Amino acid sequence: MEKGLCTHVSKGDVKNLPGRDAIWLQTPETTGGKYTTVSTTFYQPGVKVAPAHSHPYGEETGYVVSGHGKVLIGDQVFEVEPGSVFLFPQGVPHMVWNSGDEVMQLLFVYANGPKASESIPHEDVDFPE
Repeated sequence: MEKGLCTHVSKGDVKNLPGRDAIWLQTPETTGGKYTTVSTTFYQPGVKVAPAHSHPYGEETGYVVSGHGKVLIGDQVFEVEPGSVFLFPQGVPHMVWNSGDEVMQLLFVYANGPKASESIPHEDVDFPE
């Protein structure tokens, strides 16, 4: 991918992770931007991404493009569907669960600098039963 104000993402830019595929759409390396990183992630049906994690250097905003599921933010659980927008505050453990029966696509924006998407795992955090 060529660095510039406008870039194009190819299929080769997909990062395969357990139960999901992530595509980094915009990073400081791709566009030279200093304060945001953007990704989209496709979660397979039934996948609960574990462990929970938090971002010590920035916050993360999510937008549901398609599918249905749940997000855990701290100790609160929210049902999400297309059009839902949610915030994972800086330092707060969070998780995503595709509780639906179709692929769920989320768009994420990480703010507050190039290290904003770095995370710390929280093995002891899970959705309540």
